[in-house]
Amino acid sequence: MSDSHTAHADHGGDTAHDAEHHRHGYAKYVIVGVILTVITIVEIMIPSIPAVADAFTRPGVVASLLILSFAKGAGVVAYYMHLRDDNRLFTALFMFPFFIASMIVLILFLFFSLTGG
Repeated sequence: MSDSHTAHADHGGDTAHDAEHHRHGYAKYVIVGVILTVITIVEIMIPSIPAVADAFTRPGVVASLLILSFAKGAGVVAYYMHLRDDNRLFTALFMFPFFIASMIVLILFLFFSLTGG
């Protein structure tokens, strides 16, 4: 019975520590969420506002949207998948293929848009 009481007391201490950790952690999640929301708003505004879309030209609009999309993807992977707490090598292993694929799509798009193909 005393083991049960000790286990409960230990759990109570861990819960208080976890609550303290989560209280500070939630603010970081909100900040990252706000940053991702701002990037999304910018992504919507670029093709929607004619003056901005004309200033970028069509290839520029697509390139900027791909770059912003990559930034959002990197933020989600690095922060919400908790890679920020792991070794940087793990983040690189997740992001490198995504970066290469994004660059291939961007290069192909630019190539075909410039050659008229």
